[in-house]
Formats: sequence, structure tokens, C-alpha cells
Amino acid sequence: MTNKTILRALLLLIMLTVSPITLVAQNAEDESEEERLDRIVSVYFVGNNDYEFYKAIENLREHVKDDPAKYFRTMNREIIYDLNHNYYSKALQKTELLKDELIKANAEDYYYMVDFLLGIFYGSRDENELSKKYLLKAANAIKPGTNDHELLNIYQTLTNISIFEDPDEGPDGYNWADKALSIAQTPRERCSSLSLKAMVAIGRNDKKIFEECYQEIMKIRSESPQEELSMYWKYIKMGRHVFDGDFDLAVKACDSISLDVPRLYLLAAIYKLSGDTKAENETLYKLIQAKDKRNNEISTLTINDINQDIQMDQQRITGERIKLYTHIGITLIVALTILLLAYFVMSRRRRYN
Repeated sequence: MTNKTILRALLLLIMLTVSPITLVAQNAEDESEEERLDRIVSVYFVGNNDYEFYKAIENLREHVKDDPAKYFRTMNREIIYDLNHNYYSKALQKTELLKDELIKANAEDYYYMVDFLLGIFYGSRDENELSKKYLLKAANAIKPGTNDHELLNIYQTLTNISIFEDPDEGPDGYNWADKALSIAQTPRERCSSLSLKAMVAIGRNDKKIFEECYQEIMKIRSESPQEELSMYWKYIKMGRHVFDGDFDLAVKACDSISLDVPRLYLLAAIYKLSGDTKAENETLYKLIQAKDKRNNEISTLTINDINQDIQMDQQRITGERIKLYTHIGITLIVALTILLLAYFVMSRRRRYN
């Protein structure tokens, strides 16, 4: 295993925990019912209480069911939660359901959601070229200025894939991070984008860029104490320990990561940077085993079943509608012809009588 694969599994651990709603409401007393429900979803989105999360997302979905955009986003959000918790079977089934509902609703503006989720699926299996293909397809499908938050998530995911990629191979992670920063609006969005850029710097042992990101993150945290910015802080502290040469503290910081694959990715990276080849090799062996176990839980066949061009399905449904309308049209023509003939016959009979 080469160092260009290190930390790619943070695709599920880091980026997918980005949620469009700040976890702490600044003015809870001024919240609308939708904002209240959305905030509750956000609180459980970053935790492990499945029961409370599914209850909260269902309450929110019921509340926004008459708004297609918000309704589809709640479905997308639930799938991301499942992915983040390794519930791959659930996530795949729900992605298929989302795809079907989008097509039936002819919601072309939201077809990108399926490509985005497919990009995440492939990224979770380290099939990074396919992952990039679908993520870029999703990005290109979003109309400029219409869904900047979704576009931000895509750029952050592309940054994540590039975290430990060879700078000479594929898109530069710094460039994707800068694209994310260019459309980030809130302190939380800027902080998360800077954090991912800092992770790219760790993977490339680039202390200069890490320091720039670190100082900017600290500035945002200082200027926005009311914002919930702790989600990425453990990774930034880990990087701080690495570049300060405190590798034991960096290793200890990994204990807080519950998922095996991303924790082992990080440990391997830390051992590599510390020069501990023996510990690095032992960790890489454990990583291979953990990845095999994880990948066995994901059905590539099922992913491929979902991975049918959504436009083809749309054309199939359109074709079925055309057939139906044609059948109705022919029936009406036949009926009209019969009526005209009957009228003609009755008219002749009247004249004859």
C-alpha cells in the first residue's frame, strides 16, 4: 500500500458529517418549527443515537413533504447518515428509493443527488477515479448560484479524496479546497474547508500550508465563539501534534475515532511521518483487514444496479407516457369517428323518413 491512499476513508468520517444547519441555535426562541426540527436532526446527525436520529429526520420529512426540494434533501441527509455509520445496505436501498422518487417527480434539478451519493459509495471502496467521475458529474449538474451548499459538499469531498494523493496524479487537493473556500459563506463552512485543506497538508508533510490553515482556523474560532466548530478540531489538533513532533500525543488522539478504517489510516500516516516503519507496517496490515471487512458489507452489484444513467430511466418513463397518451389519443379518435358515423347515419335516416 502506498502513501497516496492514506486517509481516503475520511471521506465517510469527516466530510459526511457536514450538515447545513448549525448545531447550536443562536436564537432558539425565534426559531420556526422547521428550524427547530432541522436543528434536532443536526444534533443527532453527528452522534450515534440511531433511534433519535431516524425519529427526528422522519418528523422533519413529514413537515416539509409539500416542498419537493426540502423533502429530497431530507432523504439525501438520511442516506449520508447511514453511510457515515457504515449502514451500507440501508444506504443503497434508500438511494434506489431516492432515485425512483426523483424520476417519478421529474425533479431534474435534483438528479445530481444520486451521482453525489454514488461518488461517495465508490470513494468508500477506494475506487477513486469512479468516485471523482460521479462527484464531478454531480457538480456539473448543479446550476450556478442555486445550490452552493451542495456544491461546497462536493468540493470538500473531492478535497478529501485528494488528501494523501500524489500531487502529480489527478486534481490537486489544494485546488479543490480553494474552490470550496471560494463559495463558503459561514464560519462553519470556512472552518471545515480549511480543516480539509490542512489534512491535505498533513498528507503531503507540508508544514507551511498547514500553518496557514491552522492560523486562519484559530482566527475563525476566536471571532465566532457562538458557532459550533468542534467537529474537525480533533483532526487539526492531531496535525498540530504531528508538526510539533509530538507523535505520541497524535497517536493518542486517534483513540477518539470509533471507526476502524479511518482510525487506522490516520495511525499509519502518523507512524510514517514519525519514521516508525515497524509500527506503520503493523498498522497497514490491520488496515487491510479492516478494509476487507468493510468492503464485504458493500454490494458492488447493488451499486451497479443503481448506477444506471438516470436519464435512461427518465427516457423509459417518458416513452411509457407517450405510449399511454398515444393509446388515449387513438381511443378518442376512434370514439369520435364512431360518433360522427352514428350522427351521419341518423341524419340520413331522418331525411329518408
